[in-house]
Amino acid sequence: CYSISYATTITDTIPNNLLMYHRFGESKYPSTNTTKEQLEEHLSYLTENNFDFIFARDLLKPETLSKKTISITVDDAYLSFYEVGLPIFEKFNIPVTLFLNTENVGGNNYMSWKQLQDTLTRGIDIQNHTHSHSSLSALSDEEIINEIEKSQQLIFKNLGITPNLFAYPFGENSLKAQGIVSNYFDAAFGQHSGAFSIDQKYYIPRFPLNENYGSLDRIRDAANSLPFSKALLQPADPFLNPVSTRFVLSVEGGVQNVNCFISDFEGSIGKTTTSLEDKLLIELDRMPVKGRLRFNCTKVDNGVYWYGYQYLIN
Repeated sequence: CYSISYATTITDTIPNNLLMYHRFGESKYPSTNTTKEQLEEHLSYLTENNFDFIFARDLLKPETLSKKTISITVDDAYLSFYEVGLPIFEKFNIPVTLFLNTENVGGNNYMSWKQLQDTLTRGIDIQNHTHSHSSLSALSDEEIINEIEKSQQLIFKNLGITPNLFAYPFGENSLKAQGIVSNYFDAAFGQHSGAFSIDQKYYIPRFPLNENYGSLDRIRDAANSLPFSKALLQPADPFLNPVSTRFVLSVEGGVQNVNCFISDFEGSIGKTTTSLEDKLLIELDRMPVKGRLRFNCTKVDNGVYWYGYQYLIN
C-alpha cells in the first residue's frame, strides 16, 4: 500500500482492475472502513476518467474487454454496505459484487437474508466468501469442503442462486485450498494489491481500500495499474511452510527495472536483489515474522506495471 509516481501515460495496454471494500461510514473500524466522502471521491474520479464498471465475473474473459474497466467488490455483507454504501453506488449507477460469508447473516451489524434478497433485486451480484469466514490455510480438506458446500447450500436456499466466484477470507489460502476451490468455482480472489491478471485464476489480486489507504492517489494508482506478462513468484504456495528468505520472481520479457517493496507485520523488509534474464532473485535481510508477508513489485514503462502477492507464515 503505497503511492507510485507516474513517469508516462498508459498507451500500450488497457487497465482492468478490482477494488475491494468492507465497511462504509463506520469510523471506529478504520482498517476496514471507507468514509462516505472517500467513496464519493473514488467513484467521481473513476466516472470522470471514463472507466467502465463491470461485475467481477465479467473480468474472466479479459480478451473481450476493449475499454479500461473497474470492478467493485465488497466483502462480508456488513449492514453499512446496505445502509451507506449501496445508495452511493446506486447514485453512480455502478455494479457491485458482494462476497458473502453465510454464518454472520442476520447477526449484529450484518445484513439479513431479507436485505440480501433486496440487493439482488437492485442488481447486486452475490458470490461466496465461505460460511464461517475462517482462514482456509488453517483448515483440513474436509473442513474446506464443508465451508464451501454449507455456504453454497444456504445461499441457494435463501437467495435461489449458486455463486460461481469465491473470495478467500483475509486473502489467506494455500495451493491445497486453491485446488479444492477450483472444483466449485470459476475463479477466486485474494486481498493483495496488484493489477488484474487471469494468469493465476484462483488467486486474483484486488486493491484493498480503507480510511488509511483510500486517498485519491491510491485510487489513481490502483485503477491505472497494468499487469506484468506471465509473472510468477516462487515459492508459489501462499502458505509459506517452511519459512524462507529467498524468493524468485520471473516475468515474461525480463525483470529489468522491476522494484519490489516487501513488508510484514513489523513493517518493510530490506532485501538484496540479483537479476538474471527473466528472473529476479530476492533475498530478504531478515526472517519474516508470523502473519502476512506481502510483495508489491512494480515497473514504470509506458505505464505502471504492478504485481502483488501475499504469503501467510504460520
